[in-house]
Amino acid sequence: MEPIEIIVIVAASAIVLSVLGTYIYKKVKHLPTGECASCATKGNKLLKEYNKKYKKKNANKDSKI
Repeated sequence: MEPIEIIVIVAASAIVLSVLGTYIYKKVKHLPTGECASCATKGNKLLKEYNKKYKKKNANKDSKI
């Protein structure tokens, strides 16, 4: 085996392990993963702004069943 082949194998496995490690870290810390990872923070910001603007006066009056 040539030294360049060993370097390529080590580099490729390091990249795969780093991607897998990042994914596992995010799952353990309950951080958003996937295509829309930034959507959770955008949604929370929007929800906070909405709650500031439209505060609930009394939750019991609004939730009649």
